[in-house]
Amino acid sequence: MKKLILAGLLVSSALNASTLYPTDVKSVYLTQDSKDVAGKLLPTNAIEVLEQSAGKIKFSLKGYVNPAAPNVIYYSNQDRIIALSFAKTKTPKYEIIKKGETGKWDEVKVIAYTTKDNLEKDLKPMLDRAKQTYQESCSICHHLHKESQYNPNQWPSLFKSMLSRTPIDKKDEWLIIQYLQKASKGDIK
Repeated sequence: MKKLILAGLLVSSALNASTLYPTDVKSVYLTQDSKDVAGKLLPTNAIEVLEQSAGKIKFSLKGYVNPAAPNVIYYSNQDRIIALSFAKTKTPKYEIIKKGETGKWDEVKVIAYTTKDNLEKDLKPMLDRAKQTYQESCSICHHLHKESQYNPNQWPSLFKSMLSRTPIDKKDEWLIIQYLQKASKGDIK
């Protein structure tokens, strides 16, 4: 009977697994009961929910790690589009899915915890809002730059250098940067 109940719980938890996207920068923890922030999860990056309890969710995130900087999980291989970053003293354990070859980064999966708030099931409205905010706010002083005008590695510093001269709310900074980086790469149509 215990095995049957356990099997039922495992099946139901697998069915409850879902992909969610953070709407803003979220604190990340290495254990469920930790109050010590270990890192930051950036907006628009897909996480797979593994478990939910006590106000936190256990999630997995797939990405890429530069072996020279193991505390940062990137969205793509060799572009500095940060998905999840950890403090240098809090490097997580991650599973290597595929070892990088000839200068490529390792593809990895990391498991961590975050709070249940500010997560959405649908990425499109978030990206639409980022695009609209960018288009409405970033053409006040000059002609609006096309998203493809700069590469993903150039957008963060360029955007931050102009941020203080825009009406963009500080909480939307990383949402718009993520949008610009992914759009410049061609991942957002």
